[in-house]
Amino acid sequence: MSTTTYGGPRPPLPPPSRVDGPTGPWARLLHDLDTVGVGLVHASFAAWRPLLPPEEERRFLLGRDWARYSKLSGEQMRDRFLATRLLIRHTAAVALGTEPNSLELSYGLNGRVHLRGYDQIDVSLSHTGDLLLCGITSLGVIGVDTEPLKRRLSGRDVETLMCTGPERLRLAATPDEERNGQLLALWTLKEAYSKALGQGLRFPFTEFGFRKEAGPGPAGHEPTGPGAAGDAETILLERSDGTPVADDTWRFATFPLSTGHLVALALQDTRRSGQPDTRAGTALNRQILAAIGSLGS
Repeated sequence: MSTTTYGGPRPPLPPPSRVDGPTGPWARLLHDLDTVGVGLVHASFAAWRPLLPPEEERRFLLGRDWARYSKLSGEQMRDRFLATRLLIRHTAAVALGTEPNSLELSYGLNGRVHLRGYDQIDVSLSHTGDLLLCGITSLGVIGVDTEPLKRRLSGRDVETLMCTGPERLRLAATPDEERNGQLLALWTLKEAYSKALGQGLRFPFTEFGFRKEAGPGPAGHEPTGPGAAGDAETILLERSDGTPVADDTWRFATFPLSTGHLVALALQDTRRSGQPDTRAGTALNRQILAAIGSLGS
């Protein structure tokens, strides 16, 4: 399966890079953030688990997350929770040029993860099985999702539960051997988009859809697939009746991983920072900076 980028101007949205532990490697993430303003990393829970700190250090490291952690039953569930939070912290610390222990996670009413005090940075998390995935951006809001490529959706009435009418018609015309892959791409894209909106599964998947088009899309939607422009594909966000959503701030992409997973990315480029800059000095909440400044006056 080739990488397909859905919508949005060039440069293309970057695929996830693998980080083997807290020490990285992080070079790809920094490059992607510097050049595109968004970065994705994926990690193996099995690889990170032996590197997790001992139990006596975890309460300090988790901070406000300790209450969530302590309620989890079973060592594996607690270790997975810790690994995902450390992945977010280390990813954000590398992006911000600060220390992981200096960062604190907070949660919105919908459970969405935020970096406390950094209003110009947005993060998103997904995990399944052994795969941990984190996305970060300074451009606006981000949502990520991942599923095993072997997950079977076709033939289980999933189409009626998650697809719009136009999507079901297109799936019906898809060869049997390709239908499950198309459904999986739609599912992960809808999950990522809902996460970026902060809605999760509360936003019915039948209320919006995605349409794939060969070659260039509308103005500002250059195809950025791996082949020549004529071979690339563009996917547009559409309403439940199949009419396109005219909003060029949204960009979408899917990436197959060598781990046997499919990753989806939804990014709304609202340019909260005005430039792809994630350094702590520019990402720090302006209210905090103002408060610090007033102390010295």
